[in-house]
Amino acid sequence: MKKGVIFILLGLYCAIVHAQTRPLILNDTAEKFEWRKGNYAIYRDTVRNLPLSRILELQREGIFKKTTSDAPRLQSSRQDMWAKVIVYNGSLNQTEWLIELYDFHIDEYDIYILQKDSLYAHFTGGDLQPFHKRKIEHKNFIHEIVFEPHQLYTLFIRIHSRQSVAVNGVVRTFPSFLEYSNREYLFLAIFYGVILLMAVYCVCIYVFTKEKTYIYFAANVLSVALYSLTNDGLGFQYIWPNHINFNAEAQSLAIALFSTTALMYTTAFLNVKIESTKYCLVIRVTAAVRFLLFLIGLLFYRPLLYFYQLDLLILIFIFYTSIVFYKKDFKAARFFILAYTALFIGFSLNLSIVLGVGFIHPVTVYGLNIGIVIQLFLFSFALADRIRLANKDNRNTQLQIIHQLKENEILKDKLTKELEDKVKERTQELEFKNQQLDAFVYKASHDIKGPLKSIIGLAKLGLLDVQDPNAREYFKHIETSSTRLDNLLQDLLQVAKIKNTVIESTVIDFKKIIDTIKDGFSNIESFGEFYIDVQIKQDRDFYSDEKMVYSIFQNLIENAFTYRDIKKQKSSLYIRIEVDKQKSVIEFTDNGIGINKDLKDKVFDMFFRASEISGGTGLGLYLVKMAVNKIGGRIQVNTEVSKGTTFTVVI
Repeated sequence: MKKGVIFILLGLYCAIVHAQTRPLILNDTAEKFEWRKGNYAIYRDTVRNLPLSRILELQREGIFKKTTSDAPRLQSSRQDMWAKVIVYNGSLNQTEWLIELYDFHIDEYDIYILQKDSLYAHFTGGDLQPFHKRKIEHKNFIHEIVFEPHQLYTLFIRIHSRQSVAVNGVVRTFPSFLEYSNREYLFLAIFYGVILLMAVYCVCIYVFTKEKTYIYFAANVLSVALYSLTNDGLGFQYIWPNHINFNAEAQSLAIALFSTTALMYTTAFLNVKIESTKYCLVIRVTAAVRFLLFLIGLLFYRPLLYFYQLDLLILIFIFYTSIVFYKKDFKAARFFILAYTALFIGFSLNLSIVLGVGFIHPVTVYGLNIGIVIQLFLFSFALADRIRLANKDNRNTQLQIIHQLKENEILKDKLTKELEDKVKERTQELEFKNQQLDAFVYKASHDIKGPLKSIIGLAKLGLLDVQDPNAREYFKHIETSSTRLDNLLQDLLQVAKIKNTVIESTVIDFKKIIDTIKDGFSNIESFGEFYIDVQIKQDRDFYSDEKMVYSIFQNLIENAFTYRDIKKQKSSLYIRIEVDKQKSVIEFTDNGIGINKDLKDKVFDMFFRASEISGGTGLGLYLVKMAVNKIGGRIQVNTEVSKGTTFTVVI
């Protein structure tokens, strides 16, 4: 037993001296053994694709150098990096182990396992192969291996990639792998659930409010999710497992989208477009340039795809801009600043690993995820705070508006009262002047009417006694003019009477009124040939002012007779009267000369005559309109030239 232990110790001593590194000793006290800077040496192959035999020669020449980092990185796509790790299985019970490479961005790798200078096992892989070709489908590269107890093994690991990758890894047991894998996947599931919930929430708010801030934030959240999917390997495992080319560019695309959407969200959230056109222009140009650099890198110059330092500068610029606007009294920027502080710290920690300047630790590995979650919550507070401040401003504005409206209301009431007083005063003046005018018209008409009747009588006597033709013509002209003036005075008196009439409702006998009017017109030449048809349908008694109704019928019948079409064989007027419980409708339809439609709206104007065929005063329809209004009715006219006219009175 003692000899065996001494032999093992001597073997370990030789191995350490030869390799200048400490072996990775597996034992039963732990289930996970990570190789760190003291456990392995590296060699950077600038020739590329050297065979294992040549690597063995070089390692015997001492070309492998001890690492100064726990996770040395390959920074150039023109090199291969080889790592040498010595593993000694000191476990008495465990022989089945897993070799795991943490960096899933490695394009291609080879793991050679030697035992006593003989090839014991060889594994290949990388993200240039479809995901389903992995024996163990996990986001990291994992291979099963059997290490015999108390045996020494040498691992040579070759990696190559187009972007910066690390060669750090671990030898662990199956239970250790399951425990850590389940815990990590649970954490990532919660993380992506929060991101998805936040994105859907913002999209829903945008749908209802149409405020661009929410859709920009949702786009930024989704770009963060895409970056995280490329950063933790779940995207290649679950979403695009067969799209190797996309997987190679997904991280660069995600960071470009993240920076672009972050700039647009900053513009919307801080109201940059309104507050500062200069900052707005700078932000838009920066967003355009960032995405343009991604396209140039994708199409022409690939190193630009991995120029992530620019995105760090963009975050610093956003951080600076938010501070500037906060100092401009934009209070909602306070949570915005805290959110980007968390994101900046998380992104910086993650970028330090990507660029090979940071140390491997759970805080640095998952720093971005932690920063993003904190950022999302702080952004939620920022949006809520922004809404709260906006509502506060709205309330203040509303209070100012209400105060102004009250002042306006007081001023309006004051002006309204003054106007009402002036209107009342003017109305009284107009009523007084109208009364004086009506009195003057009535008195003048009445005073003129007596002498005018005498003139008409004398003109008629002159026509009877005088035989001289010239004198008779003069007397005839005097009679005609005096009669026309008498009719005008009669109508003016009627206007005054209608204005001053106090409505007295009595039962109206339509047939009696029509017969009385017909008897009054019977001495007019040709009136006997004028056909009048009357149809009365009456369900109840009709009450109104008899004088007004008489005036309406008299003037409309006279109008129909005056403007009859003498060219027609028969001139007629149809009067239809319908009285029911709701309303009363009276229609006067004639087959006269009709009225031009362009003049239809003027027929009820004072002194308006649609035709010169009669010597009327132009007051007949005006009197009808006055009488209809006086008894609370309305009248309308439908007419067509050469076919006739219909007047409809609704009371």
